[in-house]
Amino acid sequence: MDKKNKSLQDIIASYQEIEMKLIESEGELNKELEDLLSINDSELGDKLDGYEKFTRYLKGQINYLKSMEEMYVKRRRILDNSIKRCKESMAAALTITGKNKIKTNEFNFSLGKSEKWEIDTPLINDEDKLNMIDDGIAENVFKIHLSELKSKYKNDENIPDWININEKLFVRVS
Repeated sequence: MDKKNKSLQDIIASYQEIEMKLIESEGELNKELEDLLSINDSELGDKLDGYEKFTRYLKGQINYLKSMEEMYVKRRRILDNSIKRCKESMAAALTITGKNKIKTNEFNFSLGKSEKWEIDTPLINDEDKLNMIDDGIAENVFKIHLSELKSKYKNDENIPDWININEKLFVRVS
């Protein structure tokens, strides 16, 4: 198979073939095996170079797309704010003129009112919190601080069974 057409899986399969030949030769590294190892090492290095170049290209694409996202988000915000200012101006015009409704050939305009409620949570005492939980208008939320939990159990031999640690290998490139 042509060196450039070998996939990463093909290269790994070649290493496994070399391993089988090494076993067949009872562990003796002869010239043929050394040459095969050298070729495979070279192919692996070339393939990893290709993967890294492609990864860097994709990172460039991601950065470009992020910059485009930022540009479109900024543009959308400008348009959203323009709509908000137009609506506020129309409401102000109706308020100043004292008219709650105006009918035109194309639209019906009427002045409405909305409410926005905000809660200053630190001002709520514990008794009121419990009452709200009992009334079903609030909930008591349990939240684990993962970084503090990791610090506590990092070097502990007795990690609780409710903690799952998943390890993942990665490649550093320099």
